[in-house]
Amino acid sequence: MRAGEIMTTGAATVGPDTSLVEAARLMIDHRISGLPVVDNGGKLIGIVTEHDLLRRKDGTRPRWLDRILAESSGTIDGRELREKRVAEVMSKDPIAVTAETPVREAAALMQRQGVKRVPVVEDGKVIGIISRANLVLALLRAAERASV
Repeated sequence: MRAGEIMTTGAATVGPDTSLVEAARLMIDHRISGLPVVDNGGKLIGIVTEHDLLRRKDGTRPRWLDRILAESSGTIDGRELREKRVAEVMSKDPIAVTAETPVREAAALMQRQGVKRVPVVEDGKVIGIISRANLVLALLRAAERASV
């Protein structure tokens, strides 16, 4: 089985200049936890995840999250989240696979790298994404075929 057979096509993507608010909205609206980041030509340049929104590169919480956790008045100042751009928090040079990559290899790569999703690219452009949910679905389908 190949990556192209189990990937989600039409994966949502963002550009590096997208605000963190817009990226968070896409994740919530699509019920996903990460987005490939592409340049103006559609080439993969990074990935932004919920983890990136909730942690700084040094492992500390961003000020806006500290404010939310400490807030007692019921109001939150979301200015930092609106002003920051995806390029400031994304992981650069993400791992990727092609549609022809065996699923076994993609899964092993995800496990080795400790990632929950891997973009599927063709000529450097995102054509889909494989998440852990795609792997579970492929496993389920294989189990169902085996029981017939």
